[in-house]
Amino acid sequence: MDDLTDSPAFRARATRIMQRHTLAVVDAVNELAELEIVSNARAEVRINPAVPLFKLYLINEAEAFFGYYPVQEHKIKLDGEETAIWDLMGKDATLFHHSADGNEDSLAAQFISQSRMWFNSIWTTVGREYMP
Repeated sequence: MDDLTDSPAFRARATRIMQRHTLAVVDAVNELAELEIVSNARAEVRINPAVPLFKLYLINEAEAFFGYYPVQEHKIKLDGEETAIWDLMGKDATLFHHSADGNEDSLAAQFISQSRMWFNSIWTTVGREYMP
């Protein structure tokens, strides 16, 4: 935190957090299909080297949930040593719901459209397949 230098231990922690949350979502999606709660479900995961600053969930191009990650000083153990970090507090993110209402000029429809465009730009350029 103090000198903003790279920390392999911090990156390893961030990777474990990403894996835990990502694989939980993939398992939940697969379970929906296995239990026949939905007729078809599929999850594909890609990763990119950017630091996540917000949550964005897009559902069937009709709904979006969006929330910023607050950044806070947080002390954690890295390699057995207490270390102060700037931590992204994803659990504290308030999610705002946007639902397309059939009017493509509405704020919600535009937000969903622009969010999809942004997502696709990341997915097709810097995103790469995640192999757990």
